Amino acid sequence: MYLRLTGLFFLLSLGVAAQDVRYDYVEDLPLRYSNEYSIGATLHSSGWGGMFRKGKNLTVNRKRMYEIEIVSMKHPKEYKSVSYLSERPKTFVFGKMNSLLVIHGGFCYERVLFDKAERKHFEIRWNSTGGPSLGLTKPVYLIFATGNGQRVVEKYDPNNQNHDKQSIYGKAEFTKGLDEMKLYPGVFLKSGVMFEYNIMNDGITAVEVGVMLDAYAKKIPIMAFAKNKQVFFNLYGTFMLGRKK
Repeated sequence: MYLRLTGLFFLLSLGVAAQDVRYDYVEDLPLRYSNEYSIGATLHSSGWGGMFRKGKNLTVNRKRMYEIEIVSMKHPKEYKSVSYLSERPKTFVFGKMNSLLVIHGGFCYERVLFDKAERKHFEIRWNSTGGPSLGLTKPVYLIFATGNGQRVVEKYDPNNQNHDKQSIYGKAEFTKGLDEMKLYPGVFLKSGVMFEYNIMNDGITAVEVGVMLDAYAKKIPIMAFAKNKQVFFNLYGTFMLGRKK
């Protein structure tokens, strides 16, 4: 009987001791990083290119970045044609006078809508970017077949009767016209939503989608037989990889 009472008293003592133990729950929050950078490949409704973005956190949910982006810009009336004057058919765009390359440089302000702590490695941001836009045009050089069976390389001129569609052999080498490039200064604006997913808190793997607007002081002559523009509006998507530190 004495052994039974002793055992019961021991079990009751363990229960009371267990009730006195306190467990403090500490939430596993992600680290807050002060800087980050990312590189990305961009595809938009008039071309493609690449970008670099770097900046720092102003607060937990706000970031200030700077961005450099280089993209090609095509005219909506560009259609490829095929020349069968050679054994291996070559493609070209009839009526294209200049190719356009655009360089963006500006500041980007981001706001975190949902961070990784709330969405388990998934983060959503909204951003707005703006700054100067520099348009670079390079004249188009083509290879033309002459009447005596020879071929010549000349800058395309829509007013030259010898530059008709049937006389085009193909495109000239890319370096032709580099010394004749012209500059068109302007401004750009972008706004988009970034969806980031990475199991590492300091890693960035993201897709950004949004709208992009480029405006220049005057129209940029890209095509000969179509209306050229000075304002370009595009939808874009960018795949990005980066790091926080």
